[in-house]
Order: sequence, then C-alpha cells, then structure tokens
Amino acid sequence: MIDQKTYTQDASDRFDFLIGAITVSFALFVIFLLIPVGVETTTYHSQLSPGFFPKLACIFIGLFGAMLMFKNRHWALRRIPHNGSRILLETLAWFAWAIATMLLLMYVGFVVTAAVSCFTGIVLAGQRRYLIRCALGSILLPLALQQLAWHAFYIQLP
Repeated sequence: MIDQKTYTQDASDRFDFLIGAITVSFALFVIFLLIPVGVETTTYHSQLSPGFFPKLACIFIGLFGAMLMFKNRHWALRRIPHNGSRILLETLAWFAWAIATMLLLMYVGFVVTAAVSCFTGIVLAGQRRYLIRCALGSILLPLALQQLAWHAFYIQLP
C-alpha cells in the first residue's frame, strides 16, 4: 500500500518537472518569436533596446524552469496517477491570474499591477503562512524595481 504523503509528493515532483518543461518552452518561444516580432529595435547604439528587459526576464524564467526540471529529473518518465480536477482548477486559476495581470497593466500601471500580481501569485502558489510579509514584499518589490529602472536606466515604467 502506498503512503498518502509519499504519493502526494511523487505526483507533485512529476508535476513540477512538467511545469519546468512548459516554462522553458514558453520562454524560448517568447525570446525567439514574440519579442523580435513585437518590439522595435533602437536606432542608436548607445540606447538600450526596448526588448532588453523582456528578454532578460524570459532568460531568468527559462533558467528557473530548467532548474525545476533538473531538480525533478528522476520523475520525468514515471507514471503516477494524479487528481485531474485539481490540476484543471489550478491551471484555470493561473490562466485567469495572467489575463487579469495583463488587463491591469494596460489600465492601472506597473506598480499597482505588480503588487497585486505578485501577491496573487504567492497565494495561488500555496504560501499562506506569512501573508503580512508577503503583502509587504509584494508592495516593496515593484516600488524598488520602478526606482531601479528610473535611476539606473532612465526608463519610466507605466
């Protein structure tokens, strides 16, 4: 008989491997297809390209996905039964979160969107023990990024 805790951990590790694979493939798609098509190049060599930060973000996301795959590589080909309805609900929640983030970014701006999006992502990921710390971090991170973008690169975020 399989212990329930071991069964849940095994399914979670396999799911983490699959999430890492999807993340890496999405990052490669964005870096090589989406950004070159949708972002114009600069005319001056001394300017940063508008695609620099999105590409840098996608590189980091792809690296984190690759690390997630490497950590869970021993679960890549194992067949473990899973709870399909829970996975479907989590996928729909993340999809709704992504759409809401894009809509908020268009209408509200970077700081508010990043704070709400960061906190929502933390809660959707299952972190519910330190909500006050997470909320403070979700507020301070976008403010720090906005100041860094302005003072280091003279880029005004929306």
